[in-house]
Amino acid sequence: MRGILHRAMLQHTPIEIIYMSQNGILTQRHIKVLEINEGTIKAFCLLRNKKRTFKIDSILSAAAPKKKGVVKFAN
Repeated sequence: MRGILHRAMLQHTPIEIIYMSQNGILTQRHIKVLEINEGTIKAFCLLRNKKRTFKIDSILSAAAPKKKGVVKFAN
C-alpha cells in the first residue's frame, strides 16, 4: 500500500482509493497524494475538491484509476 501511495506522490499522478470512514461508510475517491506521514496521508481529494487527511489503515485499496472509455463491438 505504501509503495503505491509513495509512487503516486513522486509521480504526481492521481490514484483511486476505497476508504472506510470512522463510522464505517465506504467511499471511492480519486486523490493526488501530497504528503505521507506515520499513519496518515495528506491528499487533494478530486471528489470533494479539497485537501483531506486519510488514515492509511482505513485505505482498503489503492490503484491507478480505471480508464473510462467507449466499448467497441465488432460488426
